[in-house]
Amino acid sequence: MERIINWGILGPGRIADKFASAFSITPQAKLHAVASRDKERGKEFATKFGIPKVYSDYEALANDPDVDIIYVATPHNFHHEQTILCLNYKKAVLCEKPLTLSLQSALAMVTAAKTNDRFLMEGMWSRFFPAILKTVDLISTGAIGEVQFIRADLGFAFPYDPDSRVYNLKLAGGAQLDVGIYPMFLALLILGKPKRIQALAQRAPTGADQITSVQFLFKNNVMAHILSSFIVDTPKQAEIMGTLGTITLHAPWYKSQAVTIKMNNAESTHFDFPYAGFGFQYQLQHVTECMQKGLKESPLMSLDFSLLMAEVADVILSQCNITYSDHIS
Repeated sequence: MERIINWGILGPGRIADKFASAFSITPQAKLHAVASRDKERGKEFATKFGIPKVYSDYEALANDPDVDIIYVATPHNFHHEQTILCLNYKKAVLCEKPLTLSLQSALAMVTAAKTNDRFLMEGMWSRFFPAILKTVDLISTGAIGEVQFIRADLGFAFPYDPDSRVYNLKLAGGAQLDVGIYPMFLALLILGKPKRIQALAQRAPTGADQITSVQFLFKNNVMAHILSSFIVDTPKQAEIMGTLGTITLHAPWYKSQAVTIKMNNAESTHFDFPYAGFGFQYQLQHVTECMQKGLKESPLMSLDFSLLMAEVADVILSQCNITYSDHIS
């Protein structure tokens, strides 16, 4: 029997709550500790999920000798500082996406992981869903011929609140970093590094992007279009179009339970991938197995790929005249 991996959670917010629910169906992973600067929130979270240790500061969590890996689940603008804190205490880290706010920051985080010889992975949970794995497999085996175009969107209609996490630049608000990272991830996963990027954004009064549209041009003039939004509720579907047919990841595609491949001759095949809960168990199981094997990075969600995502996001934000440097220390 392989050893149990003890997890700590840094920042018991909404996303951490969903992640923590996956431990009940992932027997090799155990929630050992949680840290929150809000003591009451930390205690409530620990009670809800049966977590034995509660800390009121992050350094204490990072210094716990019984914790193997820490899930950093705080808002985007805190990822850099808190991930490096944990790595410097010789803790492995799963950092919620986006890894951080810029390529320069991401490079520093990767350097810290390598200097401390510790595992680090960006928490792009979509990468581990069976529907995504099936899609990658279909493409790699030539099921739809040569991919020519990808179209993917992700958008929700949020009420406008200038102080909310999604609209406040001081909290790294904006559609591209928050939800746009998903369709960007899909395009880069399948097609690699783009040769050309063209991005446009509709800005909220706070300056944050509330709709962002991006066109990519890849090798052999293959193209992709991605759309993210905080003010319109998009279809949340993804299509990968090839010379022989089209793969559809059904809505909501980023956590899809179904994939359809439709050939040019109208023949189609449908694959169902039902799952329990929110679906975080796939990511949790993968990272737990990486820890059990002593790996320093994921073979499916590599550090080089996260650096590519940070690099492309930098270009998108720059073209949309969005910067966080004046708002975040």
